[in-house]
Amino acid sequence: MRFGVVFVYVVSLCAAAACYVAAVKDNAFLPRIEPLERLARAARAHRPVGADIQTFYMTMRDGVRLWTGLIDLHPPNVTVPTVLLRSPYGADGTENLDDLFLPFGFNVVQQNQRGTGQSQGNFSFWDMCPNDEEDTISWIIEQPWSNGQVYVMGASADGINSYLGMRKPQRELGQWFIFATGEAHKVPFQNGALKKHLAYHWLQGMQDYRPSAPNYFNDTLLPHEANSPWWSQRNLSNYDTITFPAVHWGGWYDIFGQLMIDTYTGYRYASAAPLQQRLVMGPRGHCLTEHPLLFPDDRLGDIWAFESALSIFKNGTFTEQERATLASIAAKVLSDTEDGSLSHAQPMSAHLLKNVTLYIMGPAREGYPTLGVTAPQENVTGLYWTTLDDFPSTTPLTMFMDSARKELVQQPPPSSSSLSYDYDPSNPVKTIGGNNLYLACGPHDQRPAENRSDVLVFTSTPLTEDMPIVGRIKFNLFVSSNRNDTDFTVKVTDVYPLLRGEASILISDDIVRMRWRNGMDAPVAMEAGKVYNVQVELWTTAYIFNAGHRVRVAISSSNSDRFATNPNNGLPLDQDGPILIAHNTVYFGGSQASSVTFPTVTLDQIPANIKPVPFEATATAQEV
Repeated sequence: MRFGVVFVYVVSLCAAAACYVAAVKDNAFLPRIEPLERLARAARAHRPVGADIQTFYMTMRDGVRLWTGLIDLHPPNVTVPTVLLRSPYGADGTENLDDLFLPFGFNVVQQNQRGTGQSQGNFSFWDMCPNDEEDTISWIIEQPWSNGQVYVMGASADGINSYLGMRKPQRELGQWFIFATGEAHKVPFQNGALKKHLAYHWLQGMQDYRPSAPNYFNDTLLPHEANSPWWSQRNLSNYDTITFPAVHWGGWYDIFGQLMIDTYTGYRYASAAPLQQRLVMGPRGHCLTEHPLLFPDDRLGDIWAFESALSIFKNGTFTEQERATLASIAAKVLSDTEDGSLSHAQPMSAHLLKNVTLYIMGPAREGYPTLGVTAPQENVTGLYWTTLDDFPSTTPLTMFMDSARKELVQQPPPSSSSLSYDYDPSNPVKTIGGNNLYLACGPHDQRPAENRSDVLVFTSTPLTEDMPIVGRIKFNLFVSSNRNDTDFTVKVTDVYPLLRGEASILISDDIVRMRWRNGMDAPVAMEAGKVYNVQVELWTTAYIFNAGHRVRVAISSSNSDRFATNPNNGLPLDQDGPILIAHNTVYFGGSQASSVTFPTVTLDQIPANIKPVPFEATATAQEV
């Protein structure tokens, strides 16, 4: 073991007890990213002998000491590149991820983020991560075993930390992000609505590390509802610091789906390395394991993201042994067995990917497990990968809501009408799937949530041809309420034909909290009875509505527990007040024609143009 002497204190595990009060902490709250875990499991068989971690404290510039671990398998006087993993989840957060890099000749440095795990300090919502990352990378570069090359990997909260570390220039040479974002404010707040289930349970996990610290949820998050200067230290808004390549791996049903695309867009179009950015968007998310057969070939994206990152970290150069190791990992990931014996696909060559690689979703071939009728439909359009220079240009297709027939129609109804309902916060519409973490997530059947008096449902006639979409579905609503604040929620679903159970499968959903309808800088109350025109832009998706299917939208005022129910009293989140029933109205036709617009594309724009091919060990970093 070869330590430098800068900022290092060797400690025993028991010495960490002063800052790691949750020594027997239950890690059930730790977010699970099944695709990443699957990669790590596949790589574990190739973990080198003697890969033991040496732990110590590294002191930051302000005196706070962070628990750090080093795995160095190389003899003295041999310098190698390093992968840095900084996690808030204690040693459990990084102990398996080092398996992804040790077989490829890297040293790995693990670190508990400030205020988490065995590190000192209190969790401060990532405001100190730029300085902490800079200090850690500087220490690595100065060590005798370092060749000066440092690469950073971050998944979920680790990835938020790594993205936000770029609020100042860093000396790293490449990054790999998995299901993360650089826009911290939008993680707990979506169009003003609090994602309470996600935020509360995740912050409670952080609180378990520091029970005596101020309450992270009640005392820190709730008072910072607005996108105030407090958040400017926790949002990545200036991309001038990005001078190196990065891989961004996300999922359509992930909690960070759109937020990761937005951060990738900043890297791609506002950084100094625009041509060195790669985006891979698969169909899943943090928790989506309910339907393992729903998305055929989705695991190809796992391998492509991993290969792309390795090619950057290794500057495109692989030994024959490393090439064989990567092939073995790919075979196991693509197999239904741990040893890869059933794998029939070859490893992929990530250098064939273009800037944007997307999984194009479509109807399930075998039907959904929750349906009584599961007639197979093998000839569905969709369920494949495409790789493109950029997101395709789209043609808007607008459908209007006809209140009389409860249909989606191509032309706005000529006369004005409206539909009203009472929204009672004590009896909210229950969440069934979507972009969740601690709740069931993904494309669940929404029919149990549609048959309510406070849900307005509009369905198209059966499509006569396939309708592919890539991008953000946009609602243009005309609404009013008898309260000074309320919510409006929207959903888009794919309604299957009769022989396939007529399921109403969730494609995307969203919400707007009306007092934040003009933006997150400052709330603006509603006037009772006044009609407001609001736009709700759903998160980016890629889906093909098949011929014979119908398109459905649902409008309501709650989606709980995904979003906190609105008490309809207009008060800030950190103030108690009465819980009121709101009488809400949506308007249709004439000059107040509520509508939904789809970003349609042609099938030629999203071809199935990327296939498994033998892995190329000679791919250059520029190609990747």
